[in-house]
Amino acid sequence: MFKINRKRFQYSLLLAVITLLSVNACTSNSVKSEHDIKIERVDSSKANIRHAYLFESDGQMTLRGTLERRLSGRGPVPGHLHITLLNPQGKVLKEADISYMRKHRKSSISRFSTKLPMKLIPGSTIKITHFGTESHEGIPLKDKWRNSK
Repeated sequence: MFKINRKRFQYSLLLAVITLLSVNACTSNSVKSEHDIKIERVDSSKANIRHAYLFESDGQMTLRGTLERRLSGRGPVPGHLHITLLNPQGKVLKEADISYMRKHRKSSISRFSTKLPMKLIPGSTIKITHFGTESHEGIPLKDKWRNSK
């Protein structure tokens, strides 16, 4: 009787592992397979960029994501995000500093969202960098994209 239960447990465990691996494979490639655009995340000592994803609606691409304080406890995430759009050859096309907002007052997780100023071609890269300090300029309420220098 013990051998039958052990075999059933092993088969159930194997089925669960296969199911989890197949679900993860389907969800992790959605941005790259749909748009073929790479998203690079560069964390700071103050925060981790947890998620970043790209989607298209009404012909315009939008970048969204979340970031979380590295220090334990609740409170705002200090600093700002710097977004850089790169073509497939690595040349900077546009860049912007954007702000983010906490989910609620007691949260340590913040959300960000910005509409991209141009449609990117396959092979392009979006680089998201978190800076743990305020910028030398004030972060505008509305995202202002700059051309490369």
